[in-house]
Amino acid sequence: MMLQRPDTLNLANWRLPPHNRWAFHHVREIVPTEPIYRGAQSSALPRAPVEAIEGVSLPGLDGEQWSLQRWLKESSSDALLVAHRGRLVHEWYVDEAIEMNPHIVFSVSKSITATLAGVLVDEGRLDPAKPVIEYIPELDGSGYTDATLQQLLDMVVNIDFDEDYLATSGKFVEYRTATAWHPCAVDAIDQNLHDFLCSVGRTEGEHGRAFRYRSPNSDLLGWIIERASGERLASLMSRQLWQPMGAEKNAYITVDRKGAPRTAGGICVVPRDLLRFGELVRNRGMANGRQVIPGWWIDDCSQGGSREAWQRGESSKEFPDGRYRNKWYQTGNEHQVMLAIGIHSQWIYINPVTEVTIVKLSAQDEPLRLELDGINQQAFANISAAVTC
Repeated sequence: MMLQRPDTLNLANWRLPPHNRWAFHHVREIVPTEPIYRGAQSSALPRAPVEAIEGVSLPGLDGEQWSLQRWLKESSSDALLVAHRGRLVHEWYVDEAIEMNPHIVFSVSKSITATLAGVLVDEGRLDPAKPVIEYIPELDGSGYTDATLQQLLDMVVNIDFDEDYLATSGKFVEYRTATAWHPCAVDAIDQNLHDFLCSVGRTEGEHGRAFRYRSPNSDLLGWIIERASGERLASLMSRQLWQPMGAEKNAYITVDRKGAPRTAGGICVVPRDLLRFGELVRNRGMANGRQVIPGWWIDDCSQGGSREAWQRGESSKEFPDGRYRNKWYQTGNEHQVMLAIGIHSQWIYINPVTEVTIVKLSAQDEPLRLELDGINQQAFANISAAVTC
């Protein structure tokens, strides 16, 4: 059954329940967007269903064993797709509209954008060791003045910003207003993302010492990519990622009132194409017989980064042996699983040992439910084991 647009939905409440269930796969009807075009040819996803996935169970929050369907319901899932060695072995949607419409992936956008950045690094148009003000001189005097591009990629920049998704006033609301995700006053209609980034201040301490998750860093990465390439980010992403990986539908990205892309969280994509992207990463940048992303960049995403900076950071308890590199999480577990994670429970899970890629899209009411994160990861591990047993 297809959901209807809520009568009370507006720019102030589209991310909140009950509006989010519909809004997350109709974002372009709410926020300005720019298309990321697919190419003329879509690459096939061969199907080889694995019935054992339906029998997967795991410990739930209440001490009971949750079935696969119970977990999907409790975690407000919209879609679950599983690939093994390039074959689609499981595909589930809560509603048929989810299959057809691009779904917002929130901070999974960061990982996609940083993967695109790897192409420009390989071409010599970006240098991770350079200060960001060499690309964006307008940042001089901001909190980013003495930060390098690599520090931006690894979230080890000390800017004066709190990542408070539930804030009702202050800097975070100002940030969302600048991205056109939140209404602004009539006399503030020119608020925009680039001006906001230039206004961000600095906190005490040196850059590079500790992991500090701050979304504006990833929006700045999008600005740097556009400046270094001389091309609109959506166009570049289409040409360098969506077309060569064989996407089946156009994606899109939200933009501010002046057209700046929200690379920290605004990419919207149909589930099967997000799975194609995950497979592109699992295959070290190869798709359809072509090296789309440099393999060395994927290796750096999966193996590079500072364990010490991660240990000093805010999320070390989630992955005690993990790291964060180029907008990707490394779990540090025995399978060296990589994760791309977005609020409201958006996930890409890549297991290089079992050769399994999992995509989960959701409309979770709260931006964060940390008590469910471990359960989600256990579900992914159990699914991966069921596929390969």
